[in-house]
Amino acid sequence: MSFRILLSLILFLPISQLRAQEEIVDRILAVIGEEIILQSDVDNQYAYLQINGKKDEGNMRCEVMDQLIVSKLLLDKARQDSIVVSDEQVDSEVERRIQYFIGQMGSEAQFVNTYGKSVAQFRLDIWEDIQKELLIDQMQNILISGQTITPREVKQFFKGMNIDSVGFLPAEMQLNHIVVVPPFDKNSKEEAKAALRDIRKQIIEDGKDFGFMAIDHSDGPSGPRGGSLGEVYRGRMVPEFEEVIYSLREGEVSDVFETEFGFHIAKVHKIKGQVIECSHILKIPRRSANADSIAMDSLRKILALISSDSLTFEQAAIRYSQDRATKDCGGCISDPRTGELRIPLDQLDSDLYFKVEDMKVGQISEPLELSLPDGTNAFHVIYVKRKIPPHRPSLENDYKKIQKAALQYKQAEKFEEWLESAKKNIYIDIKPNVCSNALKSWIE
Repeated sequence: MSFRILLSLILFLPISQLRAQEEIVDRILAVIGEEIILQSDVDNQYAYLQINGKKDEGNMRCEVMDQLIVSKLLLDKARQDSIVVSDEQVDSEVERRIQYFIGQMGSEAQFVNTYGKSVAQFRLDIWEDIQKELLIDQMQNILISGQTITPREVKQFFKGMNIDSVGFLPAEMQLNHIVVVPPFDKNSKEEAKAALRDIRKQIIEDGKDFGFMAIDHSDGPSGPRGGSLGEVYRGRMVPEFEEVIYSLREGEVSDVFETEFGFHIAKVHKIKGQVIECSHILKIPRRSANADSIAMDSLRKILALISSDSLTFEQAAIRYSQDRATKDCGGCISDPRTGELRIPLDQLDSDLYFKVEDMKVGQISEPLELSLPDGTNAFHVIYVKRKIPPHRPSLENDYKKIQKAALQYKQAEKFEEWLESAKKNIYIDIKPNVCSNALKSWIE
């Protein structure tokens, strides 16, 4: 058996699919320890894969069944070893999933229309399944944790690779940038602060409901949800926001404070250790009438400093860039999928690709428009630090990639060893079905 990557759970299926399955009389396909696999489990996972574009080459249902067996073995092992995940972890993941779905659908109303139930009911329905998924993930991580890889092992792994079958690695680029955000209008900033002070007064002195006031007045995406941010963990929000909410008591409303997104007031609803359930009301000031010109001028002044050798590009990024995600590493842009600084050209954002495809190593672009993740319009200059043409993998040029592959292979071997042990120590009963032949290794 090859190393399993657990399939996404049924939670991602449209509810219409789940309803269709509920009308069918279910049957047990397998018993794994104290867990069972139902026909509907296989059908729903199969439907999910089809919806997401995976083609069935004739054995996909049996592959799904195989993956479900692995999942149930991990879940049974987690229960045997008394592995637990906290309610706070589950609540946080449930909320993250729900907000993702709502974001994909555009509104909470569309979410309710699609799933045929309220957000609160959906939250209850998926809670236990999310708990199981987190248990499975934690158990798998425990089983493969502690594995390290030495340079000698990396070298041996590379020697054992069939380089011809691997083929050429794609062309890659290493990029840095400096970001400047157009400034807010000074008068508009004062208006935003005054509006929030008045809203806070109505909440504190007149007894107005914070959530209703957020719905009516907040400029942020959480406004329609009454300003709710759900549960906040340390390190998830910008420092200015965390500094305020971690200084509040339950039920307390903050004074007006500023972050890069605008001005806020926040309310803490519940404190669970380092986890805080809170809401906020955001007012976003208008940008200055000549804000774009100011940002472009700032970038040109920064470019002048770099051209005069007063600063390197990385030093300038650390000092002047307004992109928190990249400034501390000198403006380094990483692959969002892997975190690697060498980004394959075919994985570059299309907008970024067309900006840099013809640039040479060491070249810095003119100021260009940039849309930040929150939708804010900004400007940046891009520096091409390195270009790597298509090439066959080598230890000299691709050590980190080969090291990562070698470690994953070692972890895979350890996991396969555990599966072989689990087959002997955990009860497995696979009922006769169309996949019996494909799954015979589980009962041999």
